Amino acid sequence: MAGMAGMAGKPGTLELRTRISRVALEGREYRVIRPDRPEARMVLLDQDVWLGGYADRPAIKQLVTLWALAAGSPRSLVYVPMRQNTTPCEGRKLDLVLAHHSVQFRPSRWTALRARLGTGAPHTVRIPDPGTPDLDYSRYWHRENRDFPFYDNAADTLFIAGSREAFRRDAVDLRKLLAATADCAPSEHACAELEAGRWPDFATRHGTPSRLHLQYEPTGW
Repeated sequence: MAGMAGMAGKPGTLELRTRISRVALEGREYRVIRPDRPEARMVLLDQDVWLGGYADRPAIKQLVTLWALAAGSPRSLVYVPMRQNTTPCEGRKLDLVLAHHSVQFRPSRWTALRARLGTGAPHTVRIPDPGTPDLDYSRYWHRENRDFPFYDNAADTLFIAGSREAFRRDAVDLRKLLAATADCAPSEHACAELEAGRWPDFATRHGTPSRLHLQYEPTGW
C-alpha cells in the first residue's frame, strides 16, 4: 500500500515515502517532513478531558514510523495532516506536529508556515524499527529528568515537543500497540497511552489535555 509505513527494506527497518519542504519564516528556515500519502483511517480529536486518537493497523504502522522519525530528526518538524479524515467519534479534529525541543518552534507561527509548504520534494526515509524492548524507567520519575514530551495546540494542530529519548519511548509504546493488533479481534480493545510530562506535573499549554489515548479502531469508519 503506497504511503504506508511498513517493514519493507532490510529487516528491522521502517520505510515511508515522504514530502520534504524547506520554508523560510521570520529569518529562519524550517524543514518540514510529512507523509506523501497520510493514512485515511486515523484521526486525532480534542475531547476536552483527553486527546483521543483512533487508527486502523496501517495507520498505526505509519505513526510508529513518524514517531521514530521525530526521534532521529532533531532539526525537523514532522507534520501529520489528518483533519480531513472522517471520524468514528465526536471531538475537535486536529492535525499533529512532532518536533525536537531544540528547534524551539512556536506554535503561533504554524498558520503562516503551513501556508508556505507547497508540494515539497519526494523522499523515501528508512529508519530503524524501534521494536518492543522493555524500557528502563528508573530515571523517569526523578525530578531532574527532562526526557518527556510537552503538549501545546494552535491552528487546530497538536504540537508535541520532546527529546530524542522521549520520542523513542513513545515510538516503542506505539510499536507495542502495533504488535498487539496482529492477533486482535475487531471487538477487542487495544490502545496506547501517551502522556505529556509526568504526574502530577503535566507539561501542557493553552488548555491542551495531557493524555493522548490512541485506540486501535479497525471498524466503524
